[in-house]
Amino acid sequence: MTKKEAMDAIYTILEHELKLPTLEQFHQDARMNEDLALDSIMILQLLLELEMKYGVAIPDEHIDIKAFYTVGALAAFVADKQEDPLYD
Repeated sequence: MTKKEAMDAIYTILEHELKLPTLEQFHQDARMNEDLALDSIMILQLLLELEMKYGVAIPDEHIDIKAFYTVGALAAFVADKQEDPLYD
């Protein structure tokens, strides 16, 4: 999964699953909490959806809050995890 594909997947989940009303603020540098109003529970829901729908393996011990500060940072994290799966 490329970073662009990860951003598209994140957008789709935020729109259809979490029904986020702040998507007009969605862009690579949008801050998850401050700009998109995602709280920690919503971020966990987003990660779960990425795992279930896109097969992205994100073990709990590899979750780094810095990776979720912006949409672009999360997309890069997801793309990296997809390229190097941690679960066999």
